[in-house]
Amino acid sequence: MTSITNQIFDSLQTVQRPGDFYATGTQDIFLPQLEVAGVGRIALPLLSMQAKQLVAMAEQAPYGRGQETLVDTEVRRTWQIDARHVTLKGKHWAKNLSTIVGRCAAGLGVSGEVQAELYKLLVYDAGSFFVSHRDTEKTPGMFATLVIVLPSEYQGGELVVRHQQETVTLNLQCEDAAEIGYAAFYADCVHEVLPVTQGCRLTLIYNLIRTDKQLPLPKPPDYHQEQAMVATLLQNWSVSLKIEPNDEIPEKLIYLLEHAYTPADLGFDTLKNADAAVAEVLVAAAEQADCDIHLALVSVEESGSAEYSGSYGRKRGRYWDDEPEDDDYEIGEIFDRTETISEWRRRDGKPSPLPTLPFSKHEFCPTTAYEAIEPDDIEFQEATGNAGASFERTYQAAALVVWPKAFNLAIINQAGFAATLPVLRDFCQRWEDEDQIQNSSLWQDAHMLAGYMLRDIFRENINPHGHQSYRSDREFLECLFRLRDSHCINGYWQGIAGRGFYQKDDSAALVQTVTLLPWPNVVRILEQAFSLSAGKAYEACAALLADLCVAEPNSTPDLNNTAQILWAALPGDPQRFPELQPWERSRMRVNDELVVNILTSFSAINAELADKALAYFLAWPTVYAVDDILVVAALSLNQSQFSSNLPVIKRLRTAVIKHINVRVEVALEPPADWRRNNQVKCGCQDCTALKLFLDDSTQAKWTLKAVEARRKHVEQTIKQHESDVNCATERVGSPHKLVCTKNQASYQRRVEQRSHDLSVLRSLGAV
Repeated sequence: MTSITNQIFDSLQTVQRPGDFYATGTQDIFLPQLEVAGVGRIALPLLSMQAKQLVAMAEQAPYGRGQETLVDTEVRRTWQIDARHVTLKGKHWAKNLSTIVGRCAAGLGVSGEVQAELYKLLVYDAGSFFVSHRDTEKTPGMFATLVIVLPSEYQGGELVVRHQQETVTLNLQCEDAAEIGYAAFYADCVHEVLPVTQGCRLTLIYNLIRTDKQLPLPKPPDYHQEQAMVATLLQNWSVSLKIEPNDEIPEKLIYLLEHAYTPADLGFDTLKNADAAVAEVLVAAAEQADCDIHLALVSVEESGSAEYSGSYGRKRGRYWDDEPEDDDYEIGEIFDRTETISEWRRRDGKPSPLPTLPFSKHEFCPTTAYEAIEPDDIEFQEATGNAGASFERTYQAAALVVWPKAFNLAIINQAGFAATLPVLRDFCQRWEDEDQIQNSSLWQDAHMLAGYMLRDIFRENINPHGHQSYRSDREFLECLFRLRDSHCINGYWQGIAGRGFYQKDDSAALVQTVTLLPWPNVVRILEQAFSLSAGKAYEACAALLADLCVAEPNSTPDLNNTAQILWAALPGDPQRFPELQPWERSRMRVNDELVVNILTSFSAINAELADKALAYFLAWPTVYAVDDILVVAALSLNQSQFSSNLPVIKRLRTAVIKHINVRVEVALEPPADWRRNNQVKCGCQDCTALKLFLDDSTQAKWTLKAVEARRKHVEQTIKQHESDVNCATERVGSPHKLVCTKNQASYQRRVEQRSHDLSVLRSLGAV
């Protein structure tokens, strides 16, 4: 089936030129010199006395019926003065008239040279009118009528123009005497002048003539069929999005324009030629289909590697040492690509609050239009240092962008999580400040936006490189809780059932939402989520389990299966993970917070499982280092009234105290002589001398006179084995000397360790 994007494009292919059946506007002028035979010069604005003089010398205007010309004040009551009795002068009038004619021609969609031929001066005094009628062709090449209302005081007299099923009512009166109103309409349009109720309306009537007689007379652009077709397509598209939204149906449509526009000249009123015509049709169709339409700039930015394609010798009159030019390079691999829509313009010309949005190729009308965008600029950078040659390329094109009004929030959501979250927070705050009613429009908007965000959160959990990537959703979850949006909260929990739980920072916010869900559902989802993620995110899972035990103390036995899943995923025993390589197991890091969360949550769920966990920690000290992890965990747990008296915590405290006492019981005495610990394994000449120095009980200092490489080797050996030796280079003579002086660093470390051990024992109540 043909996609909506291709259908829209095909429907607009017959729209070739802009224009409407009428054109209207105002023009600032220098008042012309108007003279009428028999009356003389006419003052503008028109004086009531001269209005009477004009009526006195004018003739009753007739009207045409078939081949007849009739006078009937029931059909037309106005006064006319033939053009041969009217003179218009003034050095600015010709230019003003030319400007008005040019604007009208553009508004009517007429290209080529157009001339205005004065036909009549009409005087509408109080009670004058002209019923609906069509103008006849008064001269060869005439295609439209131009009406210019000169400055005068009157009320009523609106011009009504009809074409097919459209009607427009134009009030051409200007309050400022230095301004005139005008309107032009195609000759075959039915029009009328409503009664003048007060004063006198003075009007110049011109025939608009196409001077090139070889061209056919222009007709009003008639795109009603295209407009109706596009409106129907947009309506059907909107319905499809509501009924069965999926990735194959675009949420917005992008129609690229033919002409180039900069941000400064981008606007609906500045579109050119066919662009203006297409915009008119799409604007009308979008309004009929309850869609929004904007102008915007489609931008693509690319960067990557470039390859030098020039020769190293002479090339086109240049030498190899000249600066390379852009045509010396070819584009290589693209490393980075950014695709956005920005610089939004609304139909009414007001600023648009829309953020920069991404786009997809399948949103273009037609889908192949994206490939036709030409780059605006390509810049090459020659290779420097270790960096190879590179390029930067930009594309930009103006486009009309359409989407259903009901999907405004979906469009905002396309800007991404970071841009959408502040909008959701604003909805929450306004809802809390106003009514806090869940069926209010504010709540519904927040709920709808949260639904779009929720969909994308779990749709985007796989990045382009195939690795799982998860962002913190804490603030999003907090918004859902503030809204009491149990539907979206349930959706989020269902999402982690299929994806797993990976972000420890989200734990507290997720636990907060549990009160809005059935507890059995929470238990079931946790088991599914932990089965997926415990092996990779055991710290996050442990934090979530611990927070749940605190929040739901009376329901902790229900979490036994979840705890068992986490227990089986704890790192340590390599037999638990036979599929992992040694280097992969070495990357499974743990910390004291994991131990705290495991022991407290397991104690609340299943005391026997907590004992097994502690025994496991003690059995694998290479992973759960006693001093760095278990001691810190014991101190933390001992400070809590809730956990300090738990049986498993008492056993942990006992194990830690025993470990520390073994070290404390070792006698702490400073070195009795200058002999120092010697674990040097290197057998080179210099290291052999170093070992003799370390074993000597009487020698405190040793000097090595050698080249830099030998000195550095000895110094590195001392650092590697943490030998109690200070090194200094004496830069006198050649080669320099490395001066090695023994110290008591090992003893000082034991002193500091003893102080720390005693402090820990006091904190644990063991001293």
